[in-house]
Amino acid sequence: MSGNILDIGCGINKVPDAVGLDIDSHSHADIIHDLNAYPYPIKDNEFNTIYAKHIIEHLDDPEGFIKEIYRILAPQGQVFIETPHFTSYVAYSEPQHKLPFSYFMLKNISDKIGFQSINISFTFYKIFRMVGIKALANRFP
Repeated sequence: MSGNILDIGCGINKVPDAVGLDIDSHSHADIIHDLNAYPYPIKDNEFNTIYAKHIIEHLDDPEGFIKEIYRILAPQGQVFIETPHFTSYVAYSEPQHKLPFSYFMLKNISDKIGFQSINISFTFYKIFRMVGIKALANRFP
């Protein structure tokens, strides 16, 4: 499977052409597995690209999750993690969210695990992008 894309926590909106991994048997996942149970049923260095959109904030052990991503990611691979920033109401709007995240928390965990190059950026609702807050936040995290 090397060279493929993995979408962790894909739900019903799986990334096109990706292998989906999710706990929900009603999702579009190709692999049904509890995302809090490590290791995932995936070989080391299996995927070149991994997406984890709005899943890390639901997990019991974010550091264990990043370690698992590191294990299954091929050398020189890319990971895209998307999560609400702790300053956003979205971070606190769902009772299933276990931990709000900041730029520094994700960077510290990723550095500790051994990721070599990290690009973390903020996105905002359209109104905040129009007034330049996105550019300011990404320049001075």
